[in-house]
Amino acid sequence: MSARANSLRLLAPTLALLLAACAGDPILELERQRARYSATMNGFVVRDDPATGKQEIVLDVLVQFDGQDPLDGVTVDLSVADAAGREKAIRHLWVDTRGLSKGPGKQVTLTLTDLPYLPGDGFFVEVRAPIPAAERGDYREFAAAR
Repeated sequence: MSARANSLRLLAPTLALLLAACAGDPILELERQRARYSATMNGFVVRDDPATGKQEIVLDVLVQFDGQDPLDGVTVDLSVADAAGREKAIRHLWVDTRGLSKGPGKQVTLTLTDLPYLPGDGFFVEVRAPIPAAERGDYREFAAAR
């Protein structure tokens, strides 16, 4: 047996143990599931209410899933950028994905009233993965995995 083949033979049980340990980790499983989602901004409407002086922003977002084991919901990261592309704000938005299966996706409407929007600003969405451990508290789906 060659030295390389012998090394691989000795390494195989270690890799098997490592993979088995990861398979039972709910955080790693959740990260794997989240990585199968995507979000795309299809458009937005800004409504100004002159009576209250408040602004309502209605976002049209397409959420898609490319997997076998969907989550009940996923947190979508929304970023607001000014006309020069500088990020102004970030929000974590929960999207109910029950019943979503692999395929064309689900159109969702998200309404926000607390964004610092000015004409020329843009909105960007994504399902970010992986999520750093320090930020997992901001993502609702991780609450059940702890």
